[in-house]
Amino acid sequence: MSVTDIPNFEQLTDLERLELAEELIASIRNPEALPVPLAHRLELERRWAEYERDPTIGLSDEQFWNRVKVLKE
Repeated sequence: MSVTDIPNFEQLTDLERLELAEELIASIRNPEALPVPLAHRLELERRWAEYERDPTIGLSDEQFWNRVKVLKE
């Protein structure tokens, strides 16, 4: 299916298109079964390679949660 199959799609405003997209995403029955997006895998590989070059950049649990706490304030 494509957007050309949706009646009056071309007349939808950008906000209506966004709302439609959100409804479609919310309707996914089993999101865990979907493949991990390529961009996510590439970012994970990049970060892992960075960590392997310098393991000191990793955070302890305490450091991580302290940063989360600061961001939430």
